[in-house]
Amino acid sequence: MPAIEINDLLAGKPRRRVFDVSRTAFTLVAVISVAMVVPAAAQDRGRGAGPAQGAAAPPGRGRAAGPGYPKFFDSNMPFQPRDLAGIWTPNGNGFGGGGRCRDCGDRGFSMEFPVFTPAGEAAFNKNTPSYGRAKDSDDAKAHPEEHIGRRRAQPPALGNDTYGTCNPMGMPRAALYPDPVELIVLPDRILQHFQWGYGLRTIWMDGRKLPAAEDIDIPRWWGYAVGRWDGNTLVVESTGYDERTWIDHFGYPHSDEMVLQERYTRINYDTIELKMTLTDPKYYAKPWTSETKRMHLLPKTFIQSSGWTGLLEDLCAPANELEFNRLIRDPAGTGKPPEPGEKR
Repeated sequence: MPAIEINDLLAGKPRRRVFDVSRTAFTLVAVISVAMVVPAAAQDRGRGAGPAQGAAAPPGRGRAAGPGYPKFFDSNMPFQPRDLAGIWTPNGNGFGGGGRCRDCGDRGFSMEFPVFTPAGEAAFNKNTPSYGRAKDSDDAKAHPEEHIGRRRAQPPALGNDTYGTCNPMGMPRAALYPDPVELIVLPDRILQHFQWGYGLRTIWMDGRKLPAAEDIDIPRWWGYAVGRWDGNTLVVESTGYDERTWIDHFGYPHSDEMVLQERYTRINYDTIELKMTLTDPKYYAKPWTSETKRMHLLPKTFIQSSGWTGLLEDLCAPANELEFNRLIRDPAGTGKPPEPGEKR
């Protein structure tokens, strides 16, 4: 049985098989030093196929040349701007470890400082993320140009990220995670099928209106979303989100009054650009605008597993999460060796 891959851990994507921990000591040091979110153990990774297999662009924004993502298509090929169907990825390697590609933006919603209301500030302070620069570290102190939300990470065992216990990410956080999403276009709706978490979100295109805040009797992890075309840009508006979801990996909160607007524009054959604006008068004194995000088209046959092509079932499974917590997350936060126990 293989040991945990350190690259998977640093990408926040531990393997499902976590029970052989011959590299545990090194892994714990890595987890603590980067204070990276390490959510539930997931399905074994598939493999990439096609032209970029074995030669995918390495991750990171600092490379001087190359597109920064697996380049399968000529961006200048003709395309239908309203045709968004396909598998799109912000990942520098297509999927799996590697992080977001150089032109895709990072896992945060925005570099702009948010302006909280008193209630929003209180909610922000209650959230303890495990992603970003480590709290009170020299690294955090060296970047005062970044909002404190990006400089307060703690080891996962000390955090309270609800996704760490396999709850859905919701939006916009799911769109910020560095893994593919398949857009499935139907006559009356568009489905966003996210590989990480295997989540499914419905964007209704049948003309219905968003429910008013007072009419929402059941908040949803994925919210209530409607879409329309503004020229060649798909405009999605959503609301009614469960307050336990976070806006992004840095733990920015939202209230039950949040309205999220997403604008998806296919700017060339293999690139979709996403711009978002968050309006939440209960928690934010003014609308908060996102960094421009991008994702790139993958061939349908690129992701392969067990001889099949298509998205991986990258579920966060509680049955695996319990063992991962015992062996990795809890020792990382407490500095103590794993508690005795058997595989569950």
